[in-house]
Amino acid sequence: MEVMWDLDVEARETAERRGLWVARTPTPGTHPDFVQALVGLVQERIFARPTSRRSNTTTIGPWFDVCRPGCCENPRLGFKPAIAGLQP
Repeated sequence: MEVMWDLDVEARETAERRGLWVARTPTPGTHPDFVQALVGLVQERIFARPTSRRSNTTTIGPWFDVCRPGCCENPRLGFKPAIAGLQP
C-alpha cells in the first residue's frame, strides 16, 4: 500500500506542481496470469519438479534455484568471477 500511495498520490502531486504529465502504469499485482505464474513457481519447488519438466515461456529455459558457483561477486572480499576465470 505504501508504494501505491507514493505513486498514486505523492508522485502525481509532485508532478502536477511542476507542470508534468503523469500516467500510472498498472502493476501485475493480482492479475490472474501473474498470480498463476507465482503459484506455478511455488509448486515447482514444493514438488521438486526437475528443471527439465518446468514450464517456461522464453528460450533461456527455467531459472536456477540457487546461484551457480562463481555467480555472485563480492567486492568486499575482492572476488570478481570473471577475473577468477569462473563463468556465472
